[in-house]
Amino acid sequence: MIDTTRILSGFLLLAAALLSVTSAATKPNILLVLVDDMGYSDLGCFGGEINTPNIDRLASEGVLFTQFSNNAKCETSRTALMTGRFHVEDGVFQGKGVITIPENLALAGYQNFALGKWHLFGSPMQRGFDRYFGFHEGATNFFNGEGTKGGFSYHLDEVALEPSDLPDDFYSTHSFTDYGIQFIEERDRAKPFFMYMAYNAPHYPLHAPREEVLKYQGKYMDGWQKVRDDRFARMKELGIIDADVEFSNSEKVIGGWDQLSEAKKIDMDLRMATYAAMIDVVDQQVGRLVETLKDQGIYEDTLIIFLSDNGACPFDRTRGPTKKNNYMPWDERSYWCYPAAWAKACNTPFQGYKQSQFEGGIATPMIVHWPNGITVPATFNRQRGHLVDIHATFRELAGIEYPKEYDPKTQQLSGPALGPARGISLVPSFTGKPRAEHKYFYQNFTNDKTALVRGDWKLVNFNKLYNLKEDRIESQELSTSLPDKLELMRSEFARLDSELNQGRAMKKLEVDKNK
Repeated sequence: MIDTTRILSGFLLLAAALLSVTSAATKPNILLVLVDDMGYSDLGCFGGEINTPNIDRLASEGVLFTQFSNNAKCETSRTALMTGRFHVEDGVFQGKGVITIPENLALAGYQNFALGKWHLFGSPMQRGFDRYFGFHEGATNFFNGEGTKGGFSYHLDEVALEPSDLPDDFYSTHSFTDYGIQFIEERDRAKPFFMYMAYNAPHYPLHAPREEVLKYQGKYMDGWQKVRDDRFARMKELGIIDADVEFSNSEKVIGGWDQLSEAKKIDMDLRMATYAAMIDVVDQQVGRLVETLKDQGIYEDTLIIFLSDNGACPFDRTRGPTKKNNYMPWDERSYWCYPAAWAKACNTPFQGYKQSQFEGGIATPMIVHWPNGITVPATFNRQRGHLVDIHATFRELAGIEYPKEYDPKTQQLSGPALGPARGISLVPSFTGKPRAEHKYFYQNFTNDKTALVRGDWKLVNFNKLYNLKEDRIESQELSTSLPDKLELMRSEFARLDSELNQGRAMKKLEVDKNK
């Protein structure tokens, strides 16, 4: 007698397996690489002199987004990125009323891996990731993992590690990549994966292996103005900015270099050389990840996105013992930072830095690469976009909706109501099609560092007005000549601020803003 029950059971198992394989084949793997405090023009493909051939290659085969915005700060950017909502919305900073990217992608069968800096509500394993290696806080020592304010927050999956758990040759950028490669190699191959690679480079402290620093030492002895001028020229040649763009008089010169002593110039050169080395090492690790994808036979159908969480950092918080003892940046006892003048060069051609809402604070160099999904390689996309769009993009690629309710504790589509998703998918851009425009971009780091972009117009700090279509680098301030437009933008900002912010998130930002 034929056992129909066993046959039916076997058929169902086979169908499920085929469905899983088909699902994995039709949904791309996703690798999101987020770097920390990198300036707009640091990459070679965006005009920089730093050696970044692997990232530049991705750009030459993908799409460069020249007008993409972040939130000007580590935690605020990560909050908007991971939730697809504005960071100031009620409860978002506490992880309430949100579904994270991995939580949403898991509903479409994705496995989810996170590496590096978290600096968000909860923990990676509590908010949708299946594997994790990294640290929870805002900044750590690259060589021993110690937090900037002491303590130690490194974890492997859900296990809190001890400093002794790290290898003797530990360097965070290398180790994040090592674990990332391990996670890819050990993945369930019947499922697509999302990997969030959040390098802490080039955030301070400025730490890099000695041989990497020596590659750049001496290259910055001509000073920050020379770097800015050279990058400005290259950006015009590359088409990142228009050939006729000029700095305003107040932005033309970064002063002070010629007044430095020779010893101080050597000091400043060392700091920028270390910063450059940190980015160079990131590029090397991106190359390792790409090679792994190729070795696994999944490179062609893996979407890779590379971007920075904010502009370059202007805060020179170099510590006294480092100066007193002349600890080199490859010594774990050192704690170097660079000053605002170098940050300004790194943010060429913009004004402003990390935390500010000028373009130097919020413009991110973003690259999207996907051989099987991008039909317009080696092109620029000049539509304005925002971090909240990435959540929407991944949902579309995964074929999954944004739910009305979600409980992160039970991972069920019932329970707390979710706030509205704010993003617009970038997917049309991959084939050269225009995507829907945002009605506005609302920015509020703290109540005195704000911006509103509406159409061609941008309001900064409630009192400065720019036309971004005609003046991408904010060189011509128009509030005096266009008072009616200024008042209209102020009125619109006040309306949105009342609707979205209500001051609930700002106290926390005031506490955290100098981390």
